[in-house]
Amino acid sequence: MIKLNIMPVFLNRLRDRGWRNIPVRGYTDKNNQVLRLGEDSVVVIESIVVDPSADMMRQIDERFKTFIELIKRGRAKAIYLPGGGPVQIPPFFIHFCEEHGIQIHLITEENYLNFLGR
Repeated sequence: MIKLNIMPVFLNRLRDRGWRNIPVRGYTDKNNQVLRLGEDSVVVIESIVVDPSADMMRQIDERFKTFIELIKRGRAKAIYLPGGGPVQIPPFFIHFCEEHGIQIHLITEENYLNFLGR
């Protein structure tokens, strides 16, 4: 079995609906985008890249700490993550999002249309 990466298509569909990329000062990871529509901002994570020969959980924690900074800098109210994989979202990230009213959305092949309003 393989894991499909639908996040680039999801991102393009958001752009088709009027969402625009905004630059985030000091942040240039092409796999992570901040988009704005009117006064609303969201973060879209296209992929979470890790080195399988290193401590993967440490790398995942570091990525999610980076996502927190991206949310703060972009003043985002939601984050869209690629769903359907075997890795759990770190509890500290869930706690941060709950504390700050940030919605976490896991995008899968089955549900991505639900977030686009068809």
